[in-house]
Amino acid sequence: MITFRQAIAAGLTRGQLRQLVHSDQWSHPVRGAFVVPGAQERPPLRLAAAPADADSPAVPGPSGGAALPVVSAGPVTFPPPPFSLAARCRAALVGRPQAVVCGLTAARLLGFAAESDNGAEPVHLMLPPRLTRAQPRGIRLHFTDLEPHERTLLDGIPVTSPARTLADLVLAAPTREAAVAEMDAALRGGLVADLRAAQSSAAGRRGFRPAVRWWSLADGRAESALETRLRLLLTDAGFAPPHLQWPVMDAAGKVLTRLDLAWPGHRLDVEADTCTAESSAGVFHHERQRGNTLAALRWTVLRFSALDVAWHPERIVAAVEQVLAGRGRRVLRAS
Repeated sequence: MITFRQAIAAGLTRGQLRQLVHSDQWSHPVRGAFVVPGAQERPPLRLAAAPADADSPAVPGPSGGAALPVVSAGPVTFPPPPFSLAARCRAALVGRPQAVVCGLTAARLLGFAAESDNGAEPVHLMLPPRLTRAQPRGIRLHFTDLEPHERTLLDGIPVTSPARTLADLVLAAPTREAAVAEMDAALRGGLVADLRAAQSSAAGRRGFRPAVRWWSLADGRAESALETRLRLLLTDAGFAPPHLQWPVMDAAGKVLTRLDLAWPGHRLDVEADTCTAESSAGVFHHERQRGNTLAALRWTVLRFSALDVAWHPERIVAAVEQVLAGRGRRVLRAS
């Protein structure tokens, strides 16, 4: 990232800067700063260590009750974000010493957001509420006072802490399923140790009351958002899976595979089918072999895609209910 003043001081003219931008050699995401491509691959980012729990300030409980300990995620190593995103964040921070990267932008930097940055999104920044409300080009400003434990540094970039970022994602989620999927992913990826600090950070804010019951539904064993949605769908219908990522072993105790949602007593496996037309032939071959192995062990495998969950949730519930009922009757007859 290079500022306009730095570029002029280096000998470039306004006309040359315009030509660099118009020819797509440089990008101009925000006023007064440019992003220069061609940097080498960045090393993993390192999150600044938070104070030890014993020295951390107490955080009020979600309902104003007993204080919750601050859960520190640092020091944690994060995968490098796209260079353009980190550079755009640095560009947006020029001239805004009190700003902190927040929201979806912070989520992408920290590794929460699954989909990739498309380069056209604004950079989300948090500022104290007493500052200007003008919305500059390429930047989306939010206004609130952050607590010291709700901010940190990621490779020198001021960013909301993992707990605060997760709280923001949960409160902004359009549905319960989306919110719980964010929690599951954060737990699975080790971005937060648990949900206490995130829940505390969300307390009292807009959207907190509807989300109160969602926090207890999180399970870090879910390996995809589709698994989360399947688990919630079946739990709502009264068929909560007793096990996630259940290991299936051979006679020697070797783990053959792990099942997404498993009812071992009924030998029922419900799989979140994330294969698409773009999946490789090796993926399809592996899944076919896996299905054959489970069939030989007398497991019933039901596979459901995102379209099944979105369009025909009742069919999913009916299929699971039918297998569980049929297996139950056979167990009773055998006994």
